[in-house]
Amino acid sequence: MTTSKSLPALSPQAQQGGVATRERRRVQVGPFLVDDLTSEEVVDRAVELALDPQDRVRTLYALHVGGLNARRDEQFVEEMNAADLVYADGGSVVVLGRMAGAGGLERSPTTDIGWDVLRRLTDRLGHAPRVAMVGGADGIAARAGEVLASHGCGEIVFATNGYVRDWSSTVQQLAASRPDVVVVGLGAPLEMLWSRRWSHALPPSLIMTCGGWFGFLVGHEKRAPRALRLPGLEWVARVAQSPRRLGGRYARGLWTTAMIAGRTTVDRLST
Repeated sequence: MTTSKSLPALSPQAQQGGVATRERRRVQVGPFLVDDLTSEEVVDRAVELALDPQDRVRTLYALHVGGLNARRDEQFVEEMNAADLVYADGGSVVVLGRMAGAGGLERSPTTDIGWDVLRRLTDRLGHAPRVAMVGGADGIAARAGEVLASHGCGEIVFATNGYVRDWSSTVQQLAASRPDVVVVGLGAPLEMLWSRRWSHALPPSLIMTCGGWFGFLVGHEKRAPRALRLPGLEWVARVAQSPRRLGGRYARGLWTTAMIAGRTTVDRLST
């Protein structure tokens, strides 16, 4: 089932070199609505959102197997479907989206999209965006921010780990740093639920959730070989590196994907 919804009006800056169409094409993957976009379109739309002059927080969320596994969390599903942009991070999401009628949907891994969005935003602004980093173990967010800053992709104005007891005071500090982009790496569904709980306390900015991207940035985890990335099998390499942490997630993900695929097939045959 494919649906359409208009995107917010573009700013003059975003209209220069933005994607040609503003029509929002979305496809249903289980209970989630995913934007039917190529990787290039995801980056373009994300930058448009970051440059949008509306006085509000904009949300950019990735859907992957971890999110599919949390499909019964009603608040998570509601937050995902209220997002400004939801893109297909995992290969299973692409397969399910195409089964549901997607036309241009491509896998857009956050480990690539994060770099691309910040680089293009830097080019459009003429300077590095102000970036806040939230998540990971103690010190990981700050170190990941240093990597981004060393490549000229961000001026890191705030960083905190993901194990905070009093988020209210931490979010106050975050808001005072006046970020353009807030990168949240708490894992799904926690990072989306964090955004749902605290976005009202933030200044106008783009919240970009990123799962385990901080670990990749600091070298705790390595990208899969290109031969696995291209067909959407990067999860194989991730499980090989962290079998105890990720094995159960992907095992459940295979079952979840099969269940959603069966339901999608039945729905399409009945229409």
